[in-house]
Amino acid sequence: MNILPYLIAFSTTVLCILLLKSLAVRIGLVDAPSERKQHEGRVPVIGGLAIFLGFLSGLLTLPISLQPYRSFIAASVLLVFTGLLDDFQELSPRARFLAQLLAALLMVFWGGVALHHFGALIPHHRFILGHWSLFVTVIAVLGTINAVNMMDGIDGLAGTLVLMQLLCLVILAWHTQQTSAAVILSVLMASLSAFLCFNLRSPFVRCAQVFMGDAGSMLLGFALVWFLIDLSQTTTITPVTMLWIMALPLFDTTRIIIHRFWQGRSVCAPDRRHLHYLFLDLGFSVQQIIGLMVMIDLCFSAVGLMGYYLKISEYILFVGFFFSFIMYSWFVHRLCYRVYSMT
Repeated sequence: MNILPYLIAFSTTVLCILLLKSLAVRIGLVDAPSERKQHEGRVPVIGGLAIFLGFLSGLLTLPISLQPYRSFIAASVLLVFTGLLDDFQELSPRARFLAQLLAALLMVFWGGVALHHFGALIPHHRFILGHWSLFVTVIAVLGTINAVNMMDGIDGLAGTLVLMQLLCLVILAWHTQQTSAAVILSVLMASLSAFLCFNLRSPFVRCAQVFMGDAGSMLLGFALVWFLIDLSQTTTITPVTMLWIMALPLFDTTRIIIHRFWQGRSVCAPDRRHLHYLFLDLGFSVQQIIGLMVMIDLCFSAVGLMGYYLKISEYILFVGFFFSFIMYSWFVHRLCYRVYSMT
């Protein structure tokens, strides 16, 4: 096994962070504390760019053809550039939406990656999307990108969760002999791991040294949804398995959107009803929150992986997924009641 691409991806990401930190402070590419952002000091928002540059450098050293992934790289460049603009001077929700929509269209029409079926969600009947394929694929791309973005609320959380989800995809890709996908995902994991060395808190580091910003969250969300869809449509991996792997961010985002609609608010309006913020308001430390949410995420992922390996009915897994969302929503509702009854 050639580890050079992973070492290059890791080291390039580290080097980019070290070189770009001071530049980001000088040009104002920083995240300052506010009422909703309670970190310490002005933190450089160059993690997403560093992850992408490390990832790209690792890709260029791989002994595989990148031709099937040209649209993936092009869409990633678009999202990283848009994210940097948003991090530097906040863009309107419409501008971010258009960039994400264009990335989704590049994925479908240039990359040929789209949702064509949901698997056998009804016993002995494959749920074919037909003419709805494009619409559902775009919704999946937008939903996944923004689900990752919404999890990026405390130091290290989004990056750690995405790292676990990428690991699950690597396992599945190797199992189905999708070597190229497994190697590319592993290179991204190497870049992300390097970023987390500067983003995670530790007994010796009180706060994050850099943030990934929208550039990072959009890149990671897009990478996830590309391979979630590609592997679930071209291999024996079922779409419901992918739902379980992404369960935690999907549950949190869906519940938040439903709550905002119910209150007649914009789905883009910020609030502190995300699970990680509720844990924070209840007095949990950042490290404790990451540990709890990673355990929850791994439990959901384990259900999906076990369901796939044990060949459990897709219908049963989907029903279980739906009831898990109901239980998750009830649990978070109880947490909200407890938090807001204390204030």
